[in-house]
Amino acid sequence: MKIESVSASSPLGHGAGASVETLESKLLAARQEAAGSKRPDPEFEHLYQLLLAMEGQGEKAIHEFLRTLRGADGAAAAYPTAKALNAITQQVLYRLKEDGLEKSQLYKEVFGANGLAFAMEVFVLGVMRDVMQLMEDDAWEKSEW
Repeated sequence: MKIESVSASSPLGHGAGASVETLESKLLAARQEAAGSKRPDPEFEHLYQLLLAMEGQGEKAIHEFLRTLRGADGAAAAYPTAKALNAITQQVLYRLKEDGLEKSQLYKEVFGANGLAFAMEVFVLGVMRDVMQLMEDDAWEKSEW
């Protein structure tokens, strides 16, 4: 077996003056670029301010508020699915933690609302699994998880 060395005229395009860039440096550059070009989302900022004002109303009130919140068009729900509710509560929890409010009452309430959204998502997935299962198919009961 013959092993050839990589020369300056390599088909990979690495010339004699090319330097090797580490993965860490690429990740750091991507993070800095994302942080520099990141503009705050005005819709999320508005929602965040509304939720800050709701502190003390409880997890059920926050969950119901998010469920009934209308989108930009005023007709469609802003978070129409259980998955969307779960995602927005996760985003709010992350922001509260970023702002150092993880010990606040609001964090506990949004965490509870996130639990309600997660439970609803699991319930919907369970129902859909049961609905989509073929009646004559016994493979579901025989399958191992």
